[in-house]
Amino acid sequence: MKKSLPIRVLDLGSAALRSEASLSHAVHQIYREWRAGYGVVALGASADDLLKRAEQLGLPPQQGAASALLSLALERSGIPFRSLDFRQTTDLLDEPHPGIVVVSGFDRPAAVIAREIGGTCLALNDPAHRSKTPLRVALLGCGTVGGGVLERLLARPDLFRVTGVAVRDLGRAERSWVPRHLLVRDPLALVEREADAVVELFGGIEPARSLITRALDLGRPVVTANKALLAEEIGPLSRLAARRGVFLRCSASVGGALPALEAVRRAALAGRIEAISGVLNGTCNYVLDRIGAGLSLDEAVAAAQEAGFAEADPLLDLDGSDAAQKLALLAREAFGTALDWRRIPRRGLAGLDRSVLDAVARRGRAVRLVASCERTAAGLRASVQPLEVPLDHPFARIRGADNALRIEHRSGETADLTARGAGRWPTTEAVLADLYDLLEERSAAAPNFVPAAEEVLA
Repeated sequence: MKKSLPIRVLDLGSAALRSEASLSHAVHQIYREWRAGYGVVALGASADDLLKRAEQLGLPPQQGAASALLSLALERSGIPFRSLDFRQTTDLLDEPHPGIVVVSGFDRPAAVIAREIGGTCLALNDPAHRSKTPLRVALLGCGTVGGGVLERLLARPDLFRVTGVAVRDLGRAERSWVPRHLLVRDPLALVEREADAVVELFGGIEPARSLITRALDLGRPVVTANKALLAEEIGPLSRLAARRGVFLRCSASVGGALPALEAVRRAALAGRIEAISGVLNGTCNYVLDRIGAGLSLDEAVAAAQEAGFAEADPLLDLDGSDAAQKLALLAREAFGTALDWRRIPRRGLAGLDRSVLDAVARRGRAVRLVASCERTAAGLRASVQPLEVPLDHPFARIRGADNALRIEHRSGETADLTARGAGRWPTTEAVLADLYDLLEERSAAAPNFVPAAEEVLA
């Protein structure tokens, strides 16, 4: 059977058991291969590896230990996966879209399994041995996501060196766990230091726009999750990046761990896209779930804030503005057209309560805040609004802060993708993926390395 997606079989061996850093890197590689469009089959550790490891530690063999650790790490990062016993791997032959599969205790060489399911076998590809000097990273912002990014960067001093951390509230940061010697009062001064990449996680329009503009003008690659700024300035900033010969990377700006921009960009290259739609705001999806469980809107928003899924001021989430900004970025990739997100008709969650959701449920449907854009005879038609969707629809099946994306081709083919769309670790994973891409581009390519999807937004 011909696969719709090529498959990467990652032989992690016992490497994922060695340390937290090794486990995190295994997650990074799985995510980047999936983000690049591959189905991924991750082999946690062979039966022989686990027996040897248990013998060394004086413990009984735990056949699923490596796979269990990997599964927990993937779950924390909001990356969708499923687990299979090694005896079920041949079932993948009948699946055109395997997604990410974690296999425990395999009894055959990874290369044999790869041949059986029509995939390519890769080993854990840690760039440390190829990186002669760490990538110097200037970090702007150290809130929920910035703190996660900083933690991951500091865990790999062989790969990354943080040149400084600029924060809005220096006093608060000094009372936190952030190393004091890294804290910088003046973000512009940090941008103007020598660095190999600038990561902007302040959010908002200013000072983010000025700082990113200055970084690009100095020839520094920029990684950002700032959808509010990009929805307004992606064109000028991309043109500046192109003139300076550097990348502007923004994987984390749409979808958290959902690689929405990459998926749409890849689909547009493969053929004409007729429509895109999605649940693009994890906060709203979480709030709808909590309302359905009996909370009021205010109580559900408070729960989302406590869980780290909502900002202190959640207005842009709740009124549909955040989803409209993300939709504008996706439409640019899908249709080559710049949409003014402010002109996208949008209706948020106002007026939705338990009674409304219960009535919809009795009709065998669920309410989701759906952002959509489609081609029509009169041009593109875009909207953000609560919609009723059948319970068997992918949008209805997602829970909590998950996001979902549907891409409809002119050929009639439909592609669906889901992943965690909000929270510290899912967004951190997307930022780190962009930084790993920069690291790989600077290093000599590994024999089996296939670069992730192109990130330049021209």
